Formats: sequence, structure tokens, C-alpha cells
Amino acid sequence: MTDSLLRRAQHSLAPLQRRDLAQALEWCAEDPVSNCVLAMHLETARDSGIIPPYLWAVKRRGIRGLPGMNRESVGIIWNGANLTAVIPEAADAGAFSTDDVRAEVAAAMVGRLNRPAALVGSAELMLDLWGRVEPWWGPAREVRDRQLSMALASGPKHVASDGSGLELAAVRPATMVDYDLLLPASVHMFVGEVGYDPMHHGRAAYEDRLRALVRGGRVFVQFGTLEGSRQVLFKADVGAVGCNVAQVQGVWVNPAVRGRGLSKAGMAAVVESVRATIAPTVSLYVNDFNAPAVAGYRAVGFEEVGTFATVMF
Repeated sequence: MTDSLLRRAQHSLAPLQRRDLAQALEWCAEDPVSNCVLAMHLETARDSGIIPPYLWAVKRRGIRGLPGMNRESVGIIWNGANLTAVIPEAADAGAFSTDDVRAEVAAAMVGRLNRPAALVGSAELMLDLWGRVEPWWGPAREVRDRQLSMALASGPKHVASDGSGLELAAVRPATMVDYDLLLPASVHMFVGEVGYDPMHHGRAAYEDRLRALVRGGRVFVQFGTLEGSRQVLFKADVGAVGCNVAQVQGVWVNPAVRGRGLSKAGMAAVVESVRATIAPTVSLYVNDFNAPAVAGYRAVGFEEVGTFATVMF
């Protein structure tokens, strides 16, 4: 990356334009599960006609004497709360290698973008970019370098839970009536997964997003009675929808009833509902060291389709 900072770069970042959308969506469609989040933002921009300031195109400078080498998009970056990207393999190997492009993209990221809360996406690309920007954006709070990207594009396997002794309601989309009970469950999940309390750091943004997901019918919840009180026993969010893929996030089971199969049964119900009403393919990503969760998702029918990585700051 140092070399790329000392010479005139042939690739730079520029705010995404409407003319870039079609190509960017084609790139996302080449791997819709990996690129679901980025595709969601691109589709929203396309449908609304409003390009948010967090979408960036990787642009190649025009080079005299090389036919077809005009200024054009060769990649796309979303830099909101998290950063994710699609940078296809360099097509013009004689002029630029993939390494050249990524080195210059990394230099442009350092020069033009604010450091996000995390880098998230395809492990090969995210870890490569992280290695290049680490001297400027590091240190990372945590690097999860192997997360299984899993997907299911058919009906789920139905797995029974051990609900004996529990008064269980059916899994259903949450409503705003559920919000006061849903919020502490969501926060508990976030603290365990991300490592800090969103109610102390960015509470307004966290609650705004949770409310938006609830109002959009994209939080699924199962209530039950514990010690005489109605509580959330299982929840899962559809955090992103793009390229006909729904990405499930925030899966959580009440600690008091873990080990009884509620997650498996709950996820089966979520998959069935999501495929019927939101998107035909359901995806998620999970830390490879979380063996119980991986086994549970496989029991429902999810299969590994790739590898993600998350670098958290």
C-alpha cells in the first residue's frame, strides 16, 4: 500500500452515480448471498432515485493510448455503519493486476472514508483490504477471520423443540406492541455478539433501526411464560434483503431455555415465513467456533456456501 500512496493512483473513489447502478447490481448478482447487504442499498437507491452518500464507486482513470481504458467503475463500496465491498477480479491483467486495484482502493479508503464500526463481507476480500489499511485504521478490537456463510433456498427441515413445561406461542413477526419486551432481548443479543452495550453507545440509532425492522415485519419473535411472566424466548431479525436473498441476523434464545431446541424450531419457522413473504433464499453467517449454532443451522437445512470475515473496531 505504501507504493500506491507514493505514485499517482490509477484507481480512486468517487460518489456513486445513477449510471453506475446497473453494473454494480450485476456484480452483486454474481454472488447474491455474499453481496446481499450491498445489493439492498443499491436496490434502494435504484428504486428511490436517491443515492446515499455512503455508496462509492471505484473508478479507473482514463489512460491515453490504451483502448477502452476510459474512466469507468471497477468496483463498489458501501461505507455506512459497516463497510462492505465488491471489487471483481481485474479484467485487464496486462494493464492492472487485482493486487494493483486493491492497493489503490485501500489507499483511497484511508484518504477519503471514515473508519467504519466494522469491515464485513467475503473473507478473501475483507481480510485483504484489512491487511492494507491496518497501519492507518488499526488496531482492530476483534478479527473474526472465519465465519461460515450459509444459505437455504428450499423448505426447511422441521425440528421439534423440547417445549415441555413451557407455555409457548407460535413464532410470528413482532409488532410495536411487543417492543418493550423485545428491546432487552435484542440488546442482550447485541452485547453477547458484538461486545458492547448499544444503549450506552449509539442508543438512538440502535433503537431507530430496531423499530424500522419491526415496522417492516422483519423481526420474528416467540413468546412464552417463564416464572409467571410473559417473556421473549426466541428472536431473529431479517437484517438485509437484496438480490432475492434475505440475510438473517440477531438470532437469540433466552438463556433460561437454551439447550431445548428452540433455536432450531424457531429458525425453521422463520425460514418458512421469510421464503413465503420476503425472499426465496434465506442466508446467515455464523462464527465457525460456535459449534452448537452451526450444528443447529445445519439441522434446519442450511448449507455452507462461502466464508465471511468481520473486523471490528
